[in-house]
Amino acid sequence: MTVNEAAVDAPHDSGTTESVWGSSLPRALLAIAVAVTVVVLAVTHWSTVSAGAAGLARANSAWLVVAGLGTASIWVAGTITQIGSMSLRPPVGKLLAVQVAASFANHVLPAGSGGMGINIRFLRRHGLGTGAAVGSVGLNTLVGMLTHTLLLVVAVAVSPSLARGIHVPGSWRDAASHAAEPVGWVLLGLCAALLAGVLVASARPAWRHRLTGRVAAVGRRVTEDLRGLWGVLRDPYRAAALWLGSLSTPLLHSVILYAVLRSLGVTVTVGTAVVVYLVVSTLSAFVPSPGGIGALDVAMLAGLAAIGVTSAVALGAVVGYRLITVWLPLLPSAFVLAVLLRRRII
Repeated sequence: MTVNEAAVDAPHDSGTTESVWGSSLPRALLAIAVAVTVVVLAVTHWSTVSAGAAGLARANSAWLVVAGLGTASIWVAGTITQIGSMSLRPPVGKLLAVQVAASFANHVLPAGSGGMGINIRFLRRHGLGTGAAVGSVGLNTLVGMLTHTLLLVVAVAVSPSLARGIHVPGSWRDAASHAAEPVGWVLLGLCAALLAGVLVASARPAWRHRLTGRVAAVGRRVTEDLRGLWGVLRDPYRAAALWLGSLSTPLLHSVILYAVLRSLGVTVTVGTAVVVYLVVSTLSAFVPSPGGIGALDVAMLAGLAAIGVTSAVALGAVVGYRLITVWLPLLPSAFVLAVLLRRRII
């Protein structure tokens, strides 16, 4: 090959290299960010992790195995729920891996937003439109809220005295009341801006035609997505998977709490553990935080105190619960997330 021929070929190779780096570099950076997040979380909460490990070292290992199996079962329940909420059938193994990765994202971002985003990306990769993917994940979330509320109502009806003994800390109520007013003003401002935009767009025929066209297109997409979701709900097998999976998740968390308490020598019934978990998880939802870290811990301490658990044992149980449901699965779930990003599954 002559020098001139090499010079002609060089730009093509360079462009190929740049395209490869342009597509792989963001994913590599995301994988690095995942690893850095794990390290930061471990360092900032190292005292909690070490205290939990020290406390669990003296616990009954058989009950800890039960708690660990409960944590793994939550991923399976999430997979079943997701299968029931969508109109397609992706590979079950990949869907399970996505739920494992989503658990890491939920521990980093508040209010489950990370896991929802990962599931939406996965569904879009498998052919669902954005609206259908969001609708599927939204249906999953809605059914989860309904089943949690149903279980909470049953728990309060069965043990009303225990439920009344668990209180929301005053600082949480103050924060909620202070946040309500600015949130209301923001929503009012957004509605006013939207109304003004519609009025301005309607004033000119060209803008009005464009606006009505876009509204009609959005309406058609929403109608198609709602038809798809209605088809999912009408399928008895999908409906069973959706509701049973959603019911299983809070019950599995309750089993984990029960197993941790038994491992520390606390004799409680499964029903008591279910009531405590349902009440404290509902209260902690008023303070959205990454994975509920902080809010759920305080509420769970109050709940365990309400059933007569001493403060020292209650603290050990909360730390043990966190260690098994958050810290131990953190590294493998981060690894799975990095692999899914690397292989472009999400």
